[in-house]
Amino acid sequence: MTAPNRSSLHHSDAEQKTTYPSGRKLLASAIALTATLGTVPALSQQSVLEEVTVTAQKREQSMQDVSVAVSAFSGDAIDKMGFEEGLDITQQVPNMNFFAIFGEASSPSVSLRGISLVNFSDSWESPVSIYVDDVYRGNPAGSAIQLFDLERVEVLRGPQGTLYGRNTTGGLVHYVSRKPTDDFEASASASYGSYSERIIEGTVSGPVSDGIRGRVAVKSTHNDGWQTNTVTGEKLNDTDSFGYRTQLEFDLAESGSLLLNVHGASADQSSVGFAHMGYLEQPTDDAATCSIARIQNGKCYSAIEGLGGISGEEAVNGNFGPEYVATGAEDGLGTEIDTFGTSTTLNWDFEKFSLTSITAYEELDKFLQDDGDGLPAVWFDEQYSVDAEQYTQEVRLNGSTDNSNWVTGFYYYKDDRGLATEAPTTANGLWHSEIVTLDSESWALFGQLEYDLSATLTLVSGLRYTEEERDFTEISGPTFGGYDDLNVKDDLSDSATTGRIGLDWRPVAGTLAYASYSTGFKSGGFSGSYNPNELATKPVGAETIQNFELGLKTTLAELYRLNAAAFHYTVEDYQAQVFITVEDGSIITNAGDVTGTGAEVELTAPITDNFEVIAGAGWLDTNFDSEQLFYVAGDAYTLDGNELPSAPGFTYNLVARYYQSLGDNGELVFQGDYAWQDDHYLQVENDPYSRQSAYGLANAKVAWHSPTDTYSVEAFARNLANEEYFTYQNTLGADWGYGVWGQPRTAGLRFNYKM
Repeated sequence: MTAPNRSSLHHSDAEQKTTYPSGRKLLASAIALTATLGTVPALSQQSVLEEVTVTAQKREQSMQDVSVAVSAFSGDAIDKMGFEEGLDITQQVPNMNFFAIFGEASSPSVSLRGISLVNFSDSWESPVSIYVDDVYRGNPAGSAIQLFDLERVEVLRGPQGTLYGRNTTGGLVHYVSRKPTDDFEASASASYGSYSERIIEGTVSGPVSDGIRGRVAVKSTHNDGWQTNTVTGEKLNDTDSFGYRTQLEFDLAESGSLLLNVHGASADQSSVGFAHMGYLEQPTDDAATCSIARIQNGKCYSAIEGLGGISGEEAVNGNFGPEYVATGAEDGLGTEIDTFGTSTTLNWDFEKFSLTSITAYEELDKFLQDDGDGLPAVWFDEQYSVDAEQYTQEVRLNGSTDNSNWVTGFYYYKDDRGLATEAPTTANGLWHSEIVTLDSESWALFGQLEYDLSATLTLVSGLRYTEEERDFTEISGPTFGGYDDLNVKDDLSDSATTGRIGLDWRPVAGTLAYASYSTGFKSGGFSGSYNPNELATKPVGAETIQNFELGLKTTLAELYRLNAAAFHYTVEDYQAQVFITVEDGSIITNAGDVTGTGAEVELTAPITDNFEVIAGAGWLDTNFDSEQLFYVAGDAYTLDGNELPSAPGFTYNLVARYYQSLGDNGELVFQGDYAWQDDHYLQVENDPYSRQSAYGLANAKVAWHSPTDTYSVEAFARNLANEEYFTYQNTLGADWGYGVWGQPRTAGLRFNYKM
């Protein structure tokens, strides 16, 4: 057999297209539909093995030619799935989870292979990084509003400590927007759905003059809110946001280009409401503790001093569920977010290498209120504000020879943040106030070489050196309970060398098997909220990871795409926040070491010319090695042997899509998707109150496309079974805590136009 050369491994443009994931009953229905309708010619909407181009290694490659565990969604796939929020993709990626304590627009946290940000403070950066158009977002709050008009989304699982560097111990998510086009094009969409949701999106792109192209995209989202405050009858968790992106691309001579990107977003809306959970059978301190099922159904009582006894159900007048919450805040709970950013990307091709320079600036202003107790009384109502500015500069060189590809570069990051934590939001005077400044500065040198040892075997090696400094101040007062008034100044310095070494084996065209060892680094930091004393403000140390991985990417029978990976990692000095009680505050700690073992598989299968299925599954086992012990609701819990929070042992996702030709009248597309996750804990202590039972979410969509696909109309529904579940839970007192509900069933209609 003749071994393929490297260039032959990339799929041709004539190759068929891809798809993306579905559900159990929906899949069965789609199969039955296929049998009933028979096979008809596929029209333009069908996707069979589409080649997805990614930049996971800082250069354009086919996803199938990258020896990294990558899930990628093209812009067309995103549109077909009907994703509206930036992190909707989590339902269709193995071993990926997502939670947002205060709603997606404010503080999204992504979990990859069990590794996530176990912290709610804006002083921290996630171990799963968010990138938008090659620019790292140190504080991703508000980024979701800007995620529209996308060319693709890439999810890289596992540490990316060589080419991406800091704060990628878990992996990263990269959103890539569509770029200006040589030819004029325009598109628009409008939708109306549950809770009076109105979404309008529009794009215009094309030539401005010779050698200059432009693109403008906007998105406006409004809804009345899917939660009702039972105290006032007013809505909570509504949406009122607007995002924009403007790009200008200039040709520079024959070998260079310059892309200017100006973008921003704003939101002025109500915050998410919390579900109050009491833990006692009766509203007295000496009462027995309830069963977890009764607690999570609002049947049990808290005995908060001065407030009397109340159950979760009584707090919302008997309407315990996602759509009803309670807050005594007189003026409601507000969320205000304003973001602005700009970037300049210079690309220049020389004879033997290419130069890329990315200069970017991002700023964020955020004000957020929440009712931490979920009670009609004003007690633990709190508010956070953030004023952040970020500057980044990356310069890299890419080149290749007959038997190698290489990249090297320099990265600089500066981030200045001002934070305020205050409580309560509406009473006369504050009983708690913390003012924090945190300035961070980091630089790195990196390089990676892919060298062909033979026609089928490639050695991949890379190295990155990073240095980082942080300066921290906190002034607190007034305070209450066990808190001290603080006036603290501190700093820390970190440095790390991270890298990757691996072997890629390509035995035949269309097949890649790889083995790799990679390391990652997450710098130390400071707690920015609810520090009870000076000890709590001391910096926590850096977190590091070592990851071993085996992977396979292949196409079976030239028709079915199969990607799989198995991994084992060790995280040393895992960073976690533990909230003790309202009165005693929180601490940030290096909680111990964590081992994780798991696997992922993704299958894209065009069953017939008109019926396609995509499936994915993830297995994960995580385990703490720790001597630390913490108290939750008065009971001691050791971390040793615990699993990571938001790390289900098994997840799977399915998508089924069927295309029905209507001849000269266009085409119908039927789609169903389903995502299921095993039971898991939502807190690092693994206390029973934070255990979320297994659940699955099913969605469906029916679309009509005109013969030329100029127009299309869609009807969609999400969370078809109206599943009730919590995305987050925390215990704040000796006998009570709160939960954050997932979104209930929604439905709507969308109209699309493009030219």
